[in-house]
Amino acid sequence: MSFNHICIIVSDLDRSLPFYKDLLGFKKVLLDTTEPGNLFNSSILDDILGVKDAATRIVVVADEDGATLELQQAANPHSTKAPDEYLSYGRTGLKELAIDVPDIDDLFQRVKAAGIKVQTDYIWSPYAGTRSFLFYDPDGALIQAMEVTAEQYPR
Repeated sequence: MSFNHICIIVSDLDRSLPFYKDLLGFKKVLLDTTEPGNLFNSSILDDILGVKDAATRIVVVADEDGATLELQQAANPHSTKAPDEYLSYGRTGLKELAIDVPDIDDLFQRVKAAGIKVQTDYIWSPYAGTRSFLFYDPDGALIQAMEVTAEQYPR
């Protein structure tokens, strides 16, 4: 089984899109649409989002290797930032988006230079042959950058 895409609900698509495109390299825009419209009729979107007269903007982006993210900001119901305590490891649900990077030192420096919050102020090794650090997207979603340098890493 492989993943088709990961959907990230954002509170401000115009703020989040440059983060994912410019910093993380999801440069290829596969779709930019406001719904209901191209993908969903209004009754299906109402059922999916759980409200009458649902409306959302969806932008699907991909990196050069084909990894795909769906960034979505709903107008109805209005997307708001989750409280920080809901994003912590003490709560259930998906907690981090882990990405492979070829040069973790470069990304670490770019993240810090951009003033983006990091979970640790250093790069660490979760397994032999790996280097990693964690940082946050504009809405506080946790992203783990991983550089794999050896075959010992369990996959």
